[in-house]
Parts: sequence; C-alpha cells; structure tokens
Amino acid sequence: MQVIKEELKETGENQLCVTDPDAKSMKNNGKHEICYNVQTAVDSKYKLIVDCDTVNDVNDQGQLSNMAHKTKQVFRDQKTTIVADTGYYNYLEIINVVDESTELFIKPQKGKQNKVASGFDKANFKYDSRNDKYICPLSYELPFKWNGKQDGKEYRRYTCEAFDFCGQKESCTSAKGGRSVTRLSDEEVIEQITENTRKQSHIYKQRGHIVEHPFGTIKRHWGYTYFLTRGLASVGTETKLIWLAYNLKRTILPLRYPQLA
Repeated sequence: MQVIKEELKETGENQLCVTDPDAKSMKNNGKHEICYNVQTAVDSKYKLIVDCDTVNDVNDQGQLSNMAHKTKQVFRDQKTTIVADTGYYNYLEIINVVDESTELFIKPQKGKQNKVASGFDKANFKYDSRNDKYICPLSYELPFKWNGKQDGKEYRRYTCEAFDFCGQKESCTSAKGGRSVTRLSDEEVIEQITENTRKQSHIYKQRGHIVEHPFGTIKRHWGYTYFLTRGLASVGTETKLIWLAYNLKRTILPLRYPQLA
C-alpha cells in the first residue's frame, strides 16, 4: 500500500488500478467502475460510425474538440452540424470547435443547484454590451474590473459593488468581495450557440437516437459489455475493431434486406 501511495505522489495521479494502470474509476450507469471512456461520432444519415476514440478521461468535457476535429477530417470542405450532449459543455472546447463550416448544437450545463434555486445563476445575469457591464437579477450593476487569461483565452471580470446593501449576498455568493462574473472574449459565440440550440430543439432531440443507438446495439444485442484487452493502446485498437464490425453489419444489412434500407 505504501508503495502505491508513493507512486501516486510521484506521478501526481489520485488513483491507480493495479491490473490495468491506464484504466480509471468512472461513473457508469449510476455507479463507479474501472473502465475507459469510448467516444464516437455518428453520421445522422446512414447511422455509421464516422470515427471513434478511447480515452481515460473520467468525463467528456475535454473531448468535444477532439471528436469534432476527427469528424471534420472525414467531411472535408463540407458544412457540418455537430450535436453534443450537455456532458461535453466546456466554453474553451466549444470555441475551438465552431468555425464558418461548423455549426454546433449543445445545451449548457445547469448551474450549481443552490444558485439555480435562488435565482442567482449566471444565466440570470444580463450583459449590457453598450456599457460593458452585467446586470444582476435584482437590477444591480456589475461593472468591469480587470482582464484575465485562462488556458490561452482572454476574459473580462465583472464584480458587484452593491453586495453590502442588496440584502441577498448570502443567496448570491460566498465571496467576501461580492459576486463576480467572467466573460470570455468569444462569449458572443457561446450565447449564439445556446440560442440556436433552443430554436432548433427538434434537431437536438435526435441526438440520443443517433449516437446512443450504436452503444445499445453492441452492449445489449451483441452482449459486448467489457473489454478483453488491457492498456489504453490495446483497448483503443479493440474499440476500433468493434466499430468496424458495426459499420460492416450496418452496411451489409440493407443489401440483404432492401426493405430495411
């Protein structure tokens, strides 16, 4: 046990699987399991796997640009619409994905439960572009304070000056200096994507039918619920073979049964 603790300290990791060092403990179907995170991009017309990847990130927040770029390599010089679930929502990732030929639909994650319940979630703060300030739900102003930089992206920070007398500080923030809101230099892109997703909700609702169906097929119909190999490289190869088989079966079936095409 001491050896493992020392190894974790040296590597900076917070977990280690002794049977497969590349695997991680992840939340899966409501419980934690030692596993890998399989990513897929699925074509909405033919329901074929465009590309896939196997990672050991414990969540999807850092995978949006990874899979989007793989998809755009396949659909070169074509306008692409990408639909991703809330688990991929990450400001920096979203900005890295969207360009003139790429449209993105994705719903923002819900704010902290206590902020949502109290009405002081960031979504309820309105940005006044003319005067470069935010307005809180109680109509108090959050003027611009200073510029910052995070992961290579510039942002502006706005801080409330009325927290001493607004009467709602405890519901709004625990910060001694009052509530602050940050705004990325490309935040207009984020706001436009949120609005487009809301307007095109009928397209967004198709996401589950498109991308989740293949997982259901290989897990429930094929009974493939675990990997046979160990190590990220081997598991990644195994994943690609699984999806290759899926695409082949998906392609062959209409040839045998045209009525299913």
